[in-house]
Parts: sequence; C-alpha cells; structure tokens
Amino acid sequence: MYRKLNDIDFPEGIKTIFVNGRLYTKKQFNDAKKRDKFRDGSGRFKKHPLSRA
Repeated sequence: MYRKLNDIDFPEGIKTIFVNGRLYTKKQFNDAKKRDKFRDGSGRFKKHPLSRA
C-alpha cells in the first residue's frame, strides 16, 4: 500500500527509513517530502502557483 510521505515523520535516532519500496536518508526523505507537496490526487505534479504559464 502506498503511504503519503507527508503523513510520516522521520524517527529520531535512525539513519535510514524504508517507505514505499525506497530507502531514504534523512536528507533524501525531507527533499522527497517537499516534492510530494506539489502532487495532485493522481500522483502527478501540479503547476506551482508562482510559475509562469
């Protein structure tokens, strides 16, 4: 089952976490979490509100 990264917090005291079939370090996890904010319901990236059309 796919879990949204925004619903998960990186636990303290560990180096890596395995989520959705991927292994993340703390830095990679935080970067992926930022990107996940810009996805719509189907998983595609939606347009950023500040981008030029």
